[in-house]
Amino acid sequence: MEVSGNARRYTVNNRLYRWHIRQFLNELGRLVVATQPRCILDVGCGEGFVAAFLKELLPAADITGVDLSEAALSYARKHFGALATFRQADIYALPFPDGAFDTVVCSEVLEHLDEPDRAMHELKRVARQYVVLTVPLEPYFQWLNVLGQWLGVSDDPGHVQFWNRKGFEDFVHRHFKEVEIVRKHIYQLARGRVE
Repeated sequence: MEVSGNARRYTVNNRLYRWHIRQFLNELGRLVVATQPRCILDVGCGEGFVAAFLKELLPAADITGVDLSEAALSYARKHFGALATFRQADIYALPFPDGAFDTVVCSEVLEHLDEPDRAMHELKRVARQYVVLTVPLEPYFQWLNVLGQWLGVSDDPGHVQFWNRKGFEDFVHRHFKEVEIVRKHIYQLARGRVE
C-alpha cells in the first residue's frame, strides 16, 4: 500500500521532525483533554494517528474516526482498530445525529477544503460541547513546504486555504464566541465551545 503524506508525517524516522510532531500532538491533546470528553469524533482522521494518540491520553473515551479515503481507513483499522472505530464519511454530510459527540476534532483538514465554513457548520452540528481545530500557520508552512518540495523531501500538500494568524482568528471567531487559540511551531490550534 502506498503511504500517504499524512502517514509519513507520523512515521518519519527523523528525530527532530518526530519531536516537532510530538510537540504539536501534545498541544492538540491538551486542548482536547481539557474538554473532558467521553466520546470524540476525529473528522478527516486519515490513517488514525491522531485518534490513537488521543486514546493514549483518554483511555476511557470512545473514539470514532471518519475519512473519505478508504485506503487511509484500511490502514487505520489495521493498525489502530482496537483503539477506535473507523468509518467512511464526508465532512459536509456527517452520518451522525446532532450533538452526537462531546468533542469533535478536525486536525489538518480545513486547509484542503473549498468550503471550510460549510464544513464548520457540520462539525458544530455533531458536537455537543467543543470543536478542536488545527490548520497550518501561513505563510510559514507554505514557505517550508516549497523548500521541502525543492529539496525533494515533501510533496505538494494540496492546500486551497491559507490562514495567517488574523485570518484564522477571524475564521474561528465567526463560528464560536468562546475560543482558545494557540500556536505551536508552524501550526495553529483552536478550541471553540458549541452553543
